[in-house]
Amino acid sequence: MQSTSVRSIRSGAAAADASLVAALKAVPGTPGGVSNTLECSFENGRRLGEIEFDLSGQGRQLSPATQKEFVADLCRETARLEQWAVASRWPLLPALQLRVAVSEQFKLSKSLVPAWFGHPGRMEFPAWRVAARKAAIAHELVHVFSPNGNRLLAEGLALYLQAEIGGNPAFPNFGQPLHALVQSLWKDGVSESQAGDATRLGHLQLSDLDLIATPCPLTLTVMEEFYGEDARGQKHLYAIAGSFVQFLIETRGLDAFRALYQRTPLVPLQHHPGSPERWREVYGCTLDELAQEWKAFFTT
Repeated sequence: MQSTSVRSIRSGAAAADASLVAALKAVPGTPGGVSNTLECSFENGRRLGEIEFDLSGQGRQLSPATQKEFVADLCRETARLEQWAVASRWPLLPALQLRVAVSEQFKLSKSLVPAWFGHPGRMEFPAWRVAARKAAIAHELVHVFSPNGNRLLAEGLALYLQAEIGGNPAFPNFGQPLHALVQSLWKDGVSESQAGDATRLGHLQLSDLDLIATPCPLTLTVMEEFYGEDARGQKHLYAIAGSFVQFLIETRGLDAFRALYQRTPLVPLQHHPGSPERWREVYGCTLDELAQEWKAFFTT
């Protein structure tokens, strides 16, 4: 059912996009003309929220046409996420009023961390990503409407859906299949003595990532090499999260993944990554056993 619903959303994208509004209403900006705010809503009149563009610095790249394009993209990605959720019987949070900020001040896109701090609907995007049309809009919308207290699962689902239904390439794979990205990042040369083991990937412990609660970032040490909050570290770990969630959904089904995901809801200001036992309760096996099966994709 999962693949069918994704295909139908993809094939019906043009019709869905045509039904969206780009009822864009300008709201007075700050003095000096260094910002601009647009209001976004759907054709049926449902208001989505406001998007503020900081037009200083790199924000100067955000022409009026680029701003309207981003707002239309935001509407489209919201509609696609809602269509996927209905087709997949995936619960989303009730409609939130988005408060989106685009600025050169932001180095990373964010919405999950603001939600943890008690600001649901707050989204931040770097100006240069928006100008290049490489902002992870679908990814951040997943964090807004389906946040999670377990960072591995939260990022994994957001990456999976950005790849499956997102309308533009975005970090970390920029259109490359998630499994292929893991293959290229983690599978170094395999010696005969390591038959069937993909070097660093074979030593990676997903159980360590599973202990990380939102809003803490994904970090991991593998074979004495640390993967941290820098772009390189996050690229490696986001690839792992997205690929593993894709594996779970494709091999065990979305219903089981939904049952697992719902066991670690995001509660503002609380750390709740979940008990390791929930994996056996949902899947009938441990996370380590599932991880070994997932790794077999890259070692055969």
